[in-house]
Amino acid sequence: MVKLGREIIRILDTNAESFSVKVEYDDGAIIDVRMGHIFDKPKGLATEILRGGMFDKCFLESGALAWPNGLELCPDAMRSWANSGKTPRARRRA
Repeated sequence: MVKLGREIIRILDTNAESFSVKVEYDDGAIIDVRMGHIFDKPKGLATEILRGGMFDKCFLESGALAWPNGLELCPDAMRSWANSGKTPRARRRA
């Protein structure tokens, strides 16, 4: 069982071409997180990041991955995406 509430302590690498970020967690795990499901067909804040060429400008805020425009990603969700090898499907609105 994975313990929730982990924090990212360091960004090791970013790759704007593959929309991936390699990060280190507070338990020592080093994970390459691919985020194509967010940036391949971007909406909202993700669109701003790509239009502004900001993908590589990500930083850490309170243990979460963040960008200058205010987008933050939950470290637990990022780890789940990487560990499952799958990307979440977008939810359809009723």
